[in-house]
Amino acid sequence: MASIKPKRGVVSRFLVSKAAKFGAAIIIVIVGFILLGPFFIHTKPDAVSGLPNRPPSPAHPFGTDYQGHDVMSQVVFGAYPTLIWGLIAAIGATALGFVAGLFGGYYGRLEVLVSGATDVVLSFPSLILLITVGAIFEASDWLIAVVLILILWATGARAIRAQVSSVKNFAYVDAAKTSGLTDWQIVWRIIAPEVGSIAIAYFVLIVSVSIVLAAGVEFLGVGNLSEVSWGSILYFAQQYGFFAGDWWWVLAPGLLLALTAMGFALIGFSFEEILNPRLRK
Repeated sequence: MASIKPKRGVVSRFLVSKAAKFGAAIIIVIVGFILLGPFFIHTKPDAVSGLPNRPPSPAHPFGTDYQGHDVMSQVVFGAYPTLIWGLIAAIGATALGFVAGLFGGYYGRLEVLVSGATDVVLSFPSLILLITVGAIFEASDWLIAVVLILILWATGARAIRAQVSSVKNFAYVDAAKTSGLTDWQIVWRIIAPEVGSIAIAYFVLIVSVSIVLAAGVEFLGVGNLSEVSWGSILYFAQQYGFFAGDWWWVLAPGLLLALTAMGFALIGFSFEEILNPRLRK
């Protein structure tokens, strides 16, 4: 029962956090808008449904682009690739960082290797590295996701490694060794559950970062621009809508992108504050 109480304490502290509530409310509203949007929008993102360069109106709440496409339809349907690939990158980066931090913190001979690898990865500017890789190779969705995984795993791995280095010296870990458990069993049965909550916190933070980075490289013209996504919408908006004064073309996807990233960030920071004793008030 002693191991259950701390987890319940984490949940209760998370539920009373104002930042967590605000972030969760933002994500719920945006997800609801994205899921319910297709039931009310009967225009495809690539279909001409009105006059070009028209501001928001009852017929087109988010206006139209330079070709007469409905911006609201593009924003709703473009959310799916943006969020899906952001989640895929976040899941991969969190899994890689969790395994690297877990074994790097427990096995002393791997600690130097993991620590050095994280330092190297964190020394590179993420956006510049994404642009460079996308310029050298054909920038597909999978390529951007893989590069995001290789970039974003290091932050979580460093935090988990530090926590594992502390947990492995606790008395109950020594007792497990005395009882005959192997190192592999200790790592996965005892230590992994203890540091799993940290991985969850960093996963939520990585989601916000991966979404912004993926949209950012597409905004700069690197990525799958043939697919409607928030990043590709912003790219064509700055190409064709800036000089025409189509502020609505930029506002809708930009605002949703910023709110989505902020929502995930608030939830992630709340988790990190609860789980990290140095950040607690």
